[in-house]
Amino acid sequence: MGFDALLVVALTFAVLILLVLEKASMDAIGLGLMVVLVATGVLDLTAAAAGFSNYAVITIASLYVIGEGLNRTGAVEFVARAVLKYSGGKERRMVFLTGIIVAVVSSLLNNTGVVVVFIPVLLGLAQKTGVAASRLLMPLSFASILGGMCTLVGTSTNLLVSGAAENLGYAPIRMFEMSPLGIPMALGGVVFMAIFVRKLVPVRHTLSTMVGDAAQREYVTELVIRKSSPLVGRTFKDAFVKAGVEMLFFVRDEAMTWPPYHNEVIQAGDVVMLRGKVDQLANLQTTLGLKMINDTSFDPKTMEFFEIAVAPHSSIVGRKVGDLHLWRDFNAVTVAVLRDGYHIRERASELRLQAGDLLLVCGTEQAQVKLRAGSDFFLLRGAHEWVVLRENARKALIISAAVVAMFVAYSVFGVKQVPLPMAALTGAILMVATGCVTTRRAYRAIDWPILMFVVGTLALGKAMEVTGAASFFAGGIVDALADWGPRAVLGGLVALCILFNALISHSAVAVLLTPIAIQTGKAMSDSGAWEGNSDSLVRAFILAVAFGGSICFATPIGHQTNLMVYGPGGYRYRDFLKMGIPLSILAWAAVTFALPLG
Repeated sequence: MGFDALLVVALTFAVLILLVLEKASMDAIGLGLMVVLVATGVLDLTAAAAGFSNYAVITIASLYVIGEGLNRTGAVEFVARAVLKYSGGKERRMVFLTGIIVAVVSSLLNNTGVVVVFIPVLLGLAQKTGVAASRLLMPLSFASILGGMCTLVGTSTNLLVSGAAENLGYAPIRMFEMSPLGIPMALGGVVFMAIFVRKLVPVRHTLSTMVGDAAQREYVTELVIRKSSPLVGRTFKDAFVKAGVEMLFFVRDEAMTWPPYHNEVIQAGDVVMLRGKVDQLANLQTTLGLKMINDTSFDPKTMEFFEIAVAPHSSIVGRKVGDLHLWRDFNAVTVAVLRDGYHIRERASELRLQAGDLLLVCGTEQAQVKLRAGSDFFLLRGAHEWVVLRENARKALIISAAVVAMFVAYSVFGVKQVPLPMAALTGAILMVATGCVTTRRAYRAIDWPILMFVVGTLALGKAMEVTGAASFFAGGIVDALADWGPRAVLGGLVALCILFNALISHSAVAVLLTPIAIQTGKAMSDSGAWEGNSDSLVRAFILAVAFGGSICFATPIGHQTNLMVYGPGGYRYRDFLKMGIPLSILAWAAVTFALPLG
């Protein structure tokens, strides 16, 4: 190898080390790769920056926005609840039905977004049926990964492998090219989990399951009628009926008035105590002209809702809610209060806190970091997911269905007028244009560090090809396994993917190993170990990396959906080994022995 090839090999190992040790962010690694490759003359600027125009990057970014639109409108939630009610509370049946539904939905939508929707649904189901949430959440994550293997758009891994292959001059993966193997794998994996979930997944109890489903909790909040409010001049009796909230009492000149109400007329400056769910209380400030009692305000467009629970030995126990000064100390606003099993008959600002009280708070991500660092509160997750625009759910579903239809038309029926990235981009634009997701939310939904890393590793993949570094890695694989035939080489490649998945992001594995897989297929043909068509063997190796890059069951860090259920399920690291290793072995065997080579 020449100097350029040695440099690329060194860069590859450096990237792996940085990812394993988590010494640098993924976007910094990606952009740093581009700088080094251009500065050393391995690639020119055009070749290094080509990843920015790669269709996979555009498609993935657009699918993030589409998924956020579905999540924010609750469009998929009703499907989940409608089917899950047929489980009858039986543990294995719940695992099977959940797995099938999630796998089907994840084959067409980004699996991360699907898991976001299903986590609170399953937590609520666990509370109602008495089944441990830990028995449901791990199969949820695994089923979403299995479903993502069924189509091109099921997971970003497939799109990244397809984009990397196209970047190296090979045809992209077709929409349903992975389906003949992916569908049986998904079905078999779900059946396996349903049968062995009791033996392989332990019962864990967490705070998330003990506090119940955030969507069903009703909070009490204290708001003041503004002069400009459309409620001024109306009667209290019917003022809040359409808002879907219950008015507990109102305060005027420090005097409380309780129901039943007669013909009392609302005046500016009146204080109302309201009870309702998160998404019902969230927009009252803007829609009804109300304001917080302390004149602070929250903006759901720029701040997130989250829950904090008062710790048992907190120093704030006994203090009034109005004296917390969360805005001064944490840049967060107390929106509402919940005290389970206690009917609040006093003003929220005058309520003295008890251990276990839940506060609905609105603030920035930095506010959450500050609150988590303190000892007075437990920070709970997920309340902001229920502040949704349900009236736009039908629009979100129609847009998503149209995007899927365009994908199918392009990949199956050869309609080339709207290629995949343009179909996805159109869907993302429509999600914003129809109000399913705000522009700010759309930008925040995109995982920019991953995309920047992908752009950089696409450049690294190109450098591996042009310098011969990919041939070096491929030669090592072929030399080690060629005597046992192409199946052994393919199985070794998939095993390498699984091993790397346990150490670093599966997205990184997909992009880094695709050029090596391509060169491995070419090396086998050149060596005479494969007498068939060279292109068909290379194609099989590309698909092997796509499948292998998604076999991320053995550790919680291998896939983002595993990390998402790790906390709510109360899992320990070894819990993933018990279910994940057998499932990984089954998936490895299926890909190794069932993937067509020619």
